[in-house]
Formats: sequence, C-alpha cells, structure tokens
Amino acid sequence: MKAVWSGTPFRSAPNLGVVDCADDWPDGQVASVDTATDYADARAQGARRCGSQTKAVVDALPDAEGYAVLPTRDGFAAADSGTACLVLGRHTAIGGEVGRFRDEGSNLWVGQMSVGDCWDYKEVDDGYKAPLTDCAKPHTEQVIGAVQAPDKMTYKKGIDNANKLCSNKFESTWAPGPERVVYGWVADRSDWDHGFSKAVCTVSRTDNKKTTGKIPVPGSV
Repeated sequence: MKAVWSGTPFRSAPNLGVVDCADDWPDGQVASVDTATDYADARAQGARRCGSQTKAVVDALPDAEGYAVLPTRDGFAAADSGTACLVLGRHTAIGGEVGRFRDEGSNLWVGQMSVGDCWDYKEVDDGYKAPLTDCAKPHTEQVIGAVQAPDKMTYKKGIDNANKLCSNKFESTWAPGPERVVYGWVADRSDWDHGFSKAVCTVSRTDNKKTTGKIPVPGSV
C-alpha cells in the first residue's frame, strides 16, 4: 500500500493506493483482515482487533505502526464485513513485504528486517544485499532488535556508530563471549532525515563464517 496522510500520520485519514509489494516501494501492507459481526461491531471493535492481529509484526519491525481501515456504512457489505489491518512505516516506507508474506531469498531493506529474521550477507559493488534465509540454513546474520540513535545524531555519525549503538545494548546478552559479534545496520540518508534514525542490530560469528540454526533468545528455555 501507498499512504498519503491528510494530517498527522496515523491520527488522520489516509489516501491509500494499492501497489505491488515486491516490485514497488510500499509504505506498508495489509497484514490481515478482521471480520465483524455487523457495521456497529466493525466501528466499535475493528481497530482494537486489528491492533491485536498486527501487534507481533509491528513489534518485530524497527519502524512500523498498525492502522485499521474501518469501513463506511455503505462500504461494509462491499468489504465483506472486513476491516483491513495495515502495517505501515512510521516515518518512511517499509519498502517491501512484511512478516510471513516475504519469500525466502528476497532482499531485505533495513525497514523490513524483523526480530528473529536470519539473512546472509552478500557484498556488492554499491553496498550489500541481505537475502532472507531460513534460519535452519547457513546464514551470517540474525536480527535481534533495534536501537534509536541519540537525538540530533547525523546520518554520517549514525553509520559510523551503528555497530557501537547495537553492541552497547545487546553485546552483553547476545555476544558475551569471543565467538559472536553484534553489528548495526542503518537505512539510507533520506530515511534517516525523515525520522527512521535507528540501527537494526544483528548477531553474527566473529570469524565471519556462516552458522546454521537460530540462536535462542538469552534467558529463554
């Protein structure tokens, strides 16, 4: 979906357009549809149920928020009693599919990287690619969270300090020994300047070799 807000994002009515999530640069995606018993139920409870349905996806992404497209009275029947539950970028476009809609091998933009994802670092001439990988297969990175950069930190300093920002937050729990290291990844300058000033954090092997299997969350059984 493409979203143009009439006022404050997520607090005003958006103008929405359907785009191809893989081939275009979407602001977000319809993650689920909530079916109501009647129009009154949709208006009263649709947004709350949408929030519950999209919470896991939103929480796993570095810069996302949910939004419920509540039906009008005339549109309720046409929408098959459904409320569209969207996951949209908070400050900038997410840039592709989210959650379970992504295909293995698809190149992840930073805004698509979700906690628990595994991907395989591929260096290219103009940067790197991050193909989504089944964690059971060989990969270099596992996404463990995100860190907000300090207020007014420039994009250049954000790039230079991304690894440090992430290691300060996650190294003691995810990489306490010499065999693992924590890295930080930031989006482009435009996204940074528009408010997506976070570093997405991954854990990797110190020797740069690939690993197989997901590293369990520290403290989990």
